[in-house]
Amino acid sequence: MGTLIARIVARYGLTAASCMMLCGCAHPFWRHAEGDPLEPVNRTVYAFNKIADKVVLAPVAKTYQTITPKPARKGVRNFLDNLQSPVILANDLLQGKFKRAAKTTARFAINSTVGIGGLIDVAKKAGIEKHYEDLGQTLGVHGVPSGPYLVVPLLGPTSVRDFAGLVTEQTLNPASVARFKGRQTFGRARLALNTVDSRAQSLEQVKTIRKTAVDEYASVRSIYQQYRKAVIADGKLDMENLPDFDLLEYEP
Repeated sequence: MGTLIARIVARYGLTAASCMMLCGCAHPFWRHAEGDPLEPVNRTVYAFNKIADKVVLAPVAKTYQTITPKPARKGVRNFLDNLQSPVILANDLLQGKFKRAAKTTARFAINSTVGIGGLIDVAKKAGIEKHYEDLGQTLGVHGVPSGPYLVVPLLGPTSVRDFAGLVTEQTLNPASVARFKGRQTFGRARLALNTVDSRAQSLEQVKTIRKTAVDEYASVRSIYQQYRKAVIADGKLDMENLPDFDLLEYEP
């Protein structure tokens, strides 16, 4: 999804495999949505994740947001994004996006040095905007279908293709492969920071969807699937031809 991240993703891989086996055992009269043959299992996992979020993750994220000044939170996000640059670069190259690869390389070089290890996004101030690429997107660009929709314990919505991409990325990530003193501690800290910071950024969006969605699970699924289609198409997807969201006026 070595580091604690790789261990957790490996554990989730067993969960995903179990879910796929269970799909054949789902009740034959369960009318699942298209692309979601594991819906009975997914809804159960989603309910578990929601409880875990309400009890642990959301309170921690709110506390982090309250006690950490915005500039510090921005620095943390910049640092984490900079660490992801080698993965983004690899996917730029695999997709044949060489101009983007050059920008990723420039951003990493500038922010790692002048930007004090990535804490300051100097490259953005120089007009080099950041972008994200992952192996799931790369596989999608090359025509690999998404496969069944999945909800992974603690990790959330994904698909067979995207989850496989995540597992591969985390296994081959330079931060996971490199050997240095304190590697495990660094991996745990990175995972914790990334999880809490990402959740803090989505506090209002999640609150909105939980208050207004008729079917929260279906809304999250729709948002995820449409978002992934859009990023694979680099934002060139005709959104008018996509199915309606269950939750209106929500932007992932």
